[in-house]
Order: sequence, then structure tokens, then C-alpha cells
Amino acid sequence: MSVAAGFERVAEEFAAIVAADDAGAAFTAFRDGEQIVDLQDGHRDPERTAPMTTDTPMPVFSGTKGIVATGVALLIDSGSIDPQAPVVRYWPEFGAAGKQDIEVRQLLSHSAGLPYPQRPVTRQESADNRAMAALLAAQAPLWPVGTTTAYHALTFGWLAAELIRRVDGREIGEYLRAELAERIPADFWLGLPESEWSRTGRRWRAADYQVANRLNTPAALAYRDKVYGNPPTLLGADSPWNTPAWWRSGTPGGGAMASARGMGAMYSALVGGKLVSARTLDRIQRAESRGTDPGTGRPLVFGLGYELQDPLATYGPAATGFGHSGAGGSLFGCWPRLGVAFAFSPCLMRTEGFDDRSHRLLTALHACLSPG
Repeated sequence: MSVAAGFERVAEEFAAIVAADDAGAAFTAFRDGEQIVDLQDGHRDPERTAPMTTDTPMPVFSGTKGIVATGVALLIDSGSIDPQAPVVRYWPEFGAAGKQDIEVRQLLSHSAGLPYPQRPVTRQESADNRAMAALLAAQAPLWPVGTTTAYHALTFGWLAAELIRRVDGREIGEYLRAELAERIPADFWLGLPESEWSRTGRRWRAADYQVANRLNTPAALAYRDKVYGNPPTLLGADSPWNTPAWWRSGTPGGGAMASARGMGAMYSALVGGKLVSARTLDRIQRAESRGTDPGTGRPLVFGLGYELQDPLATYGPAATGFGHSGAGGSLFGCWPRLGVAFAFSPCLMRTEGFDDRSHRLLTALHACLSPG
């Protein structure tokens, strides 16, 4: 573990979090391309046999969406994708069932009205990205497009992956590996090869963990179950994310495996101008949709695939920030005005929106950046 001079408060907060969890965690931060915080402690498996590191590939759940959004950002920067264009310009079949006018920016900002597949889908079926994209392309939106912001927990990945494939020609895992992971370089994978399995960590639920629901009404619970239960992911009693089948599949809505250092490096490269122009960086973090999720009651603010700072201060005390959180309390993102990127990857899963661990770390980090 190491921290740059002046950032000792972050290490103190991290130590308190690990002690309270009695489980492993990693936190890393970069400023102007240099790593200033590199913290890891505890064990990365419930059997307590292996130490956690900032280089431990972990299931990042919806942190995957930030990786995919960055892949889209590259194509926006090159002029290959226009966020204002209708999706059908790149993916003609998407125009079925009244979706011909949906724009790319709406697809990426969780306002396309396709938050879950309308027929039951198995985990095995969900591993076929092209088939899932075709299924969604045939669906009608649940509501008039642009009128409702609703978290597309898994469907975002299939939609964005197919958009990338239609424009670039490569499958999402291959594209992101070549254009991001190897280019930065950064330790993340959509489709983790068997050669890397020995270094993986696990995530396990706290005794009181549940998928957050601030509404707690029958209608909201039923809706939530469709979003997170089709295909079965977070709602079951098992933990599919801790299996080789999950690591191998690389589901683009939530199946990436990544180290904390790898995720921090990606956002550091993004805000440091190594991936896209300043103009594109400004465009991808412009708010495209706002609302309250109908299933969880969480306030939502989205740019082009990224979560933006919201009323819950998900991205800490900085006025602006973006990235993507992941189930159970992980958080990956940046403060672009400060040139800072960060990644928090805990093994113990706590209920989203009621978990203050990342906020405590970001508060300490921000205070160290602006002492006094």
C-alpha cells in the first residue's frame, strides 16, 4: 500500500472501512496521470485464503457500462458515431416496433424504454450478445421515448455493444481489448481468459444485502424484479459472478472483470486527453436524461452512457464527476476539472444507495486535494 504525501487521510479512512467489513477492498486514485493512492488490504475470498490487491480482477458489475461507454466515446471522437443521429442510421433493424426515431444519445442515456427483455431469458441465452440485441430490436418501448429515465441494468450493454459492432465490425470484447485495454494499458476484460482466472477475487453479500428499493411498493418491486431477474442476476441466492462461466462471458451490461488499478487507469487516460479530445470529453458528460428509477427510486442523471453527479452525491463532494457505480458498492469514475480518477472495489457487497464507503473515501480524497 502506498499514498503520496498529503493523502494520508485517505489511507486512514480506507483502513477503517476494511476493518469494519472484515473483508478485502482496493482503492486507487490518479491525478494528472500519476497514481497518488494505491491501497489494498484484507482477503479477496470468503475463505480468507488470498490477499486482496489493486491488481486483483474483480466482477465490476455495472462498472462495465463505463468501459463500454468509453468505447462508444472513441467512435464519437472519430466521427464514426453522431450522438444526435437516429440509431437506425447504424442499426436499421432497431427501428422495428416504433423505434425508428430513437437517437443514439437516448439509447445511451437509459431513456429508450427498453429496460428489460419482455420474454424470459436464461443466463445461457444472455451470453449471446447478438441474439439479445436482436430481441431488444424487435421490442416496442415501454413508454414514449424520452419521457422516462429508467435504469437499463443489463439491456444497456447489449444495445451499446451492438451499436459498436455495427459501426466498427468487431465484437465488444475484442474491440475494447484492442482499443482501450491494450492501448492505455489497463487491466480489464470483457471475457477473461483462463490464464487470468488464478488471480481473480470474489464478491459476497453482507448479511443484510439486497438490491436497493427506496420505493418499496408492490409495483416497484415487481418492476425491479423484471430488470434484475431477467435473466437472473442479483436476485437469486447464488453468486454467478464468482464462476468461470461469468468471467468468460463478459456480458457488456455488467460482466467485466477488472482490477481497481485498471479501472482507475482507464478514467485517468480519459480525463487526461489520451483517449478523446477535450470537445468529446465535454460532450460525453453533458446531461442527457434525468429522473427517478421506477424500480428502485434512485435519482438518475446520465450522459452518453456514464452516470453523472446526482442528488445522492454518488461522485463525492466535487460539483462535477462521472463514471459508473457497480452493484454492492463499487465505484469507478473521475473528477475531470481536477484531472483526478478513482476506483473503489470492495469484496463485501452492501446495499446500493445506503452504503457510504465510497463517499467516505472520496470525501477524504477531495479534502486532501484541497487542504484547508
